Amino acid sequence: MNVESSTGKASPICFYGDDFTGATAHLAGFHDAGLRALMFLNTPTASEIEKNLNSLDVLGVAGIGRSLSPQHMAKELLPAFQLFRSLGAQNIHYKVCSTFDSSPSVGSIGKAIELALETFGRCHIPIVISCPGFGRYVVFGNLFARYGSEVVRIDRHPTMAFHPATPMNEADMRRHLAQQTSLTSHLVDLRILQGTDEALNEAWEDTISEDPAVVFFDTQTESDLDRIASFLWNKSQLSPTPVFTVASQGLAQATGRYLARTGATKKDERDIAPVDLSQMLVLSGSASPQNALQIKTALEAGWHGIRIDMERALSPESASSVVAEIKQEIESCLRTGKSVVVYTAMGPSDPAIEAANKRSKERQLSQDTISFEIGGMFAQWMTHAVENCGLQRVILAGGDTSSHTMRKIDAYALRIAANGVDGGRLCRLVSDNPAFDCLEVMLKGGQVGGPGVFVNAANASAWRT
Repeated sequence: MNVESSTGKASPICFYGDDFTGATAHLAGFHDAGLRALMFLNTPTASEIEKNLNSLDVLGVAGIGRSLSPQHMAKELLPAFQLFRSLGAQNIHYKVCSTFDSSPSVGSIGKAIELALETFGRCHIPIVISCPGFGRYVVFGNLFARYGSEVVRIDRHPTMAFHPATPMNEADMRRHLAQQTSLTSHLVDLRILQGTDEALNEAWEDTISEDPAVVFFDTQTESDLDRIASFLWNKSQLSPTPVFTVASQGLAQATGRYLARTGATKKDERDIAPVDLSQMLVLSGSASPQNALQIKTALEAGWHGIRIDMERALSPESASSVVAEIKQEIESCLRTGKSVVVYTAMGPSDPAIEAANKRSKERQLSQDTISFEIGGMFAQWMTHAVENCGLQRVILAGGDTSSHTMRKIDAYALRIAANGVDGGRLCRLVSDNPAFDCLEVMLKGGQVGGPGVFVNAANASAWRT
């Protein structure tokens, strides 16, 4: 499955995830197929690589690219890309959300592609966004997403069309990407995918003969995705340069399925089933309606809720007081046996959002700076609860804030421990600090999971290995 790198060691599949929750979903796609997969919380050091590389089929780096401006993306992405190149990786994914939400000013996928071309040389970059199992489809270049019982165009999706940082106002992925880069793009559409393997190969050769930088792939069904995954994998094994693909977790799942069918997988012997726990801590930075329902369900179940005063939290004069007050409140609740949910907002119409926006305008804070500051607070509360209250399992909800939180705790990697019955994945941290090593963390996107996902996460029955 792997190729020899310049170091003489087998080279793993590599990926960079542009936020932590999405990167975890990508990692799970490989893990579920039986691949030995580890994800670092930042571009790893030589020592961290040396400790783990020989036992890996998949090496991931969880990132924060989705929350950054283009000016800051090179510093974040290039070290990871250069690492992948040095390892001799032939199959590389840049993991993005299956909603493709991004903009010219925040989380620019176009900028990420430009940096990839700078690192790996001129190539034709496939983009595979669909995740049919998660209700995301690309049909003739247009992205659709499930909302309740319906499937709607992404620019008419009640959540994504009004995303606070990266609202989606264009369903045609080529037009959307064209707002972020001048690179040319083509499309392999459903008519080709519904044909023969020979037709797909011929369409690819015809497409790249016109030398586009980017090639989008339609995907309506899991079988479409499986065809694309096997096609790209085989291309990567024959190519003199890496196949760098922009993809959602659907491609990781399909690639894993393909490799499992070929027998190139080996179950990680470190898998241990989760157990029942009496206490949980949730730190939520999401404003999605589904996440609000999950918070309400936890409160109705008797959890203690702590609403962050965002105006005070984003004020230099009062931020440290907010951190100290909430830290004390969390510890007090945990010591009396209560589970706790700390949250920035209860859904998209929460007045706290307006208050945070007002304060951020006064301080001229960018969206990524706000996420950075909130993530820093979350990390302090999480660290205190783990080290002082013996907490064994934590949930981080919201992609951007989760990313910054994970970068600030005393751990350097994680692996998948279990999948959630009603959404989300449970991970175990890798750390040189005994308090954090093997700590269980659930990283959950705002729209992921059923109403009871927070409450159920304490139960062993909510997880399957």
